[in-house]
Amino acid sequence: MKECIGMARTKTVIVNDVEYELQSVNFSWYSNLTDLYINPAHGRKNTAKYTDALIKGCVTKPAEVAKAGLKFFDDQDDLATPGELVREIENFLAERGGPGSSKDKSAT
Repeated sequence: MKECIGMARTKTVIVNDVEYELQSVNFSWYSNLTDLYINPAHGRKNTAKYTDALIKGCVTKPAEVAKAGLKFFDDQDDLATPGELVREIENFLAERGGPGSSKDKSAT
């Protein structure tokens, strides 16, 4: 589900003393993700699949997190970091980017 089209906004965040590089996604990608896992038309919310897809779609570094997604944290029995990382990603995606933005793009 990962797709990087054009110039994605990036930001570096620190969660539990680890630096993560995030990239933005487009509105359609994020809307489809929430429709599938958070507000499904039929069935139940699936927070784990949402978290996994969001991490894989938005985290670019560290590479092992970008590739493994939620499994990376499951393998370390880390319950705290994925939730905090998702909050950081959601806050980043909600920031305005582009012309007229009051937020500067983070340098990479």
